[in-house]
Amino acid sequence: MKQLKRWQEPLYGIGGFGATLMYQVAMSYILAFYVPTASDLAKGAVVLAPPALFGALFFVARMLDGVVDIPIATWTDNLRSRFGRRRPFMALGFLPMVVTFVLMWFPPVTAPAPGGSALNTVYVALMSVLFFFFYTMMAVPYLSALSEIVPDERSRVRVASWQTFFNTIAYVLVYVVVPMLFHKFGMRKAVLMLAPIMLTYVFPMFVIKEDSTKDGANRRAEPEVGLVESFRQTITNKNFLVYLASLATFFFGLQLFLGGIKYMCNDMMGLSDAEMGMMNAAAFAPIPVMLLLLNFITRRKGSKTAFRISLIVFAAAMLLFPLGWTKLGLPIPPMVVGIAAGAVGSFSIGAFFTIPYAYPAQIAAEDAAVTGKDRAGMFFAVQGFVNQLVGAFAGSLVLANLVSVRTSAIDTGAVFIGPVAALACVASFFIAGKLTIGQKPVSATEKERAQ
Repeated sequence: MKQLKRWQEPLYGIGGFGATLMYQVAMSYILAFYVPTASDLAKGAVVLAPPALFGALFFVARMLDGVVDIPIATWTDNLRSRFGRRRPFMALGFLPMVVTFVLMWFPPVTAPAPGGSALNTVYVALMSVLFFFFYTMMAVPYLSALSEIVPDERSRVRVASWQTFFNTIAYVLVYVVVPMLFHKFGMRKAVLMLAPIMLTYVFPMFVIKEDSTKDGANRRAEPEVGLVESFRQTITNKNFLVYLASLATFFFGLQLFLGGIKYMCNDMMGLSDAEMGMMNAAAFAPIPVMLLLLNFITRRKGSKTAFRISLIVFAAAMLLFPLGWTKLGLPIPPMVVGIAAGAVGSFSIGAFFTIPYAYPAQIAAEDAAVTGKDRAGMFFAVQGFVNQLVGAFAGSLVLANLVSVRTSAIDTGAVFIGPVAALACVASFFIAGKLTIGQKPVSATEKERAQ
């Protein structure tokens, strides 16, 4: 595979923009679409799906997505075609992913009986399985290419920073603009308005240059590793296991927060969707400055230190949110609390985007140097499987908690989301201390002294 020129790096980085936006919209709002918040119910929204059944089937859908990550990774790592290993899967997954994403928001029963329709639940579970499958078909080969298209760890972090930049814009749309679109146009119309953004995915198709992997003179002399053996080698890579444990722990907290943010804002803090969008803007407005600070720390102390600092800062932000609970009666308006928490947490967003791109690619590159086989697809697939597992668990926990407390005298379900997310980040901080990648860069003077 040909390596990227510097001017091509942003074109590769923008590839995940549209897919990230679609994925986060689904993860953050599909639950509230089928099981509306208490404030939306008071405004006339209807429950489209039984909450308990929805939680169970959506959990299964995400787990199935995690499972299919593994064979897709093996296929893309070993594919023999005239177009290479990565681009064919990226092209095949594009259109079906967009179609299934849109269909998720158009259930067959729009006026169900009180309590929701079981048919709607089965429908959205099926559409979710298909959406996640085609998303994975695109995402795994796209991310896997990062281990081959740049030569070293510093270059991978730089390219991952471009991905972070564009993903930050996607998150601004998801958590600032999308709530305003929902408020003005409704969820369905807003989803249709957002769908064309997926066209950004075509840019990597032009800058990822692969040779034919069919048998012949152009095929790289790499051993072919089967699914079981590739999976075994991946989960026995000690550095990857440490990284995976840290990632899974903080990702649980992050998904718990993202899945519950609408309930926190609407039910706990008494904010409208438009106010939630303005609150979220406070989290993203400082990001350009925060990214500069993050990159400064990375250059001076290494990406590992920057990541660990981000975990502690995000934990602090999560602990601020319960102060906005209207039933506490504090003199500080909930909107101010939300803005303060978002501003504090903005430092962490860059690291949370960059690390899941750069670290698996770096670990895969180091593994390929030893084994002679690039299995980046499997590393990203296992990461995806773990993310789906903990994300599904976090989403089910949010739903179960909210459903149980709505039957009690005091609705406290959303209050616990922030503290639990904070605990997850603190645990991840200690696990990340055992990582051997992302160390402090060695200066020329230190190299001379070592010699």
